[in-house]
Amino acid sequence: MEVDRQRLRSLKGVKWSKYGPDVIPAWVADMDFSPSPRVLAEIQKMVDLGDFGYRYHDVDLLIPAWCEWVEELHGWLPPAEECRVFTSSMNALEAVMLLHTEPGDGVVLFSPIYMPFRAAIEQAGRTVVDVQLQGPDWKFDGNRFKDALDSKARVVLFCQPHNPTGHTYTREEINDFAEIAAEHNLIVISDEIWADLVFDGNKHLSLFPNDDNLSDRTVTIGSASKAFNLAGARCCVAHVGSVSTRSQLAEYPDHYFGLPSSFGSAVTLTAWKHGRAWLQDVKEQIQRNRDFIYSRILEDSSGLTMHLPESTYLAWLDFSNTSLSRQPSKELLHKAQIALEPGEKFGEQYGSFARMNFATGIDIVEELLERMFKALNS
Repeated sequence: MEVDRQRLRSLKGVKWSKYGPDVIPAWVADMDFSPSPRVLAEIQKMVDLGDFGYRYHDVDLLIPAWCEWVEELHGWLPPAEECRVFTSSMNALEAVMLLHTEPGDGVVLFSPIYMPFRAAIEQAGRTVVDVQLQGPDWKFDGNRFKDALDSKARVVLFCQPHNPTGHTYTREEINDFAEIAAEHNLIVISDEIWADLVFDGNKHLSLFPNDDNLSDRTVTIGSASKAFNLAGARCCVAHVGSVSTRSQLAEYPDHYFGLPSSFGSAVTLTAWKHGRAWLQDVKEQIQRNRDFIYSRILEDSSGLTMHLPESTYLAWLDFSNTSLSRQPSKELLHKAQIALEPGEKFGEQYGSFARMNFATGIDIVEELLERMFKALNS
């Protein structure tokens, strides 16, 4: 898939507007591809009709559409009666976390991790229980998980597939995780919004249906935001497998946890109903980009290393053995005019790492790498 640089430079989103015109942005997790033509047509139709009133039709169809989508792509049919709609994935995550914790309670995350997870815990006055994953493969380590838990731990924030490493957890890893979560009676919030971007040779396994220990303690969060480049649409569907969570949610008024807008509902529904072919084209492009980046890093002598992600469009780059081992994203912004996401945002111990977004045209990938290696080898 091609990208139009002139279009990108005219966007108001933060990815292309934060830095100057000479900087190649590869930081925040937005794709550079135009959304599906069916999605654009749906928005245009709403604009042409001036259809901005109380439009609940699409909201009512979101849950069955998501359930059908998940069954088709991942072989699991979430019970529709156990699902509910939220404004966004973080809205769902924070709501469930707060329902099951009190100030001071422990909430587990696996670092390096998407930075809003940590912020959500800290801003709510809960205690971060940081279980550090280990490179180069970033697999789940049951011993580290067990050692980190104490009597105050109540909830686990699980990211599957994992952001920023792109690791897709195997059945063995899930089973080990499930056994420990059950032993400590933990509620599991499984953020699976990257599930539709798993590369060939790998398979996404939702937590809920893949281990009996998780069936009554897991909330699974789904969204079209990452797979269809619709982050600003703000729409989420969650399967609430945890009976206690369903009971607690039912105690609140209908609008307490919010709903997506008419636009968010319409484009999300359209993506799940009609976006399969577009998504396949995107996956093929980002897999080609991933393979190209990985091969170039292997060929280069700068000392840069990269875990080959099994999913997502994110490269977790290790600059530890390079000439830019300290704050590499800051140095590369200055020396190469490329913007990567700083590693320390994902955990203070990851200051020699950076996350690179490669959901863009291959010409941009090539130029970005050329600039990066020039800076590393100069």
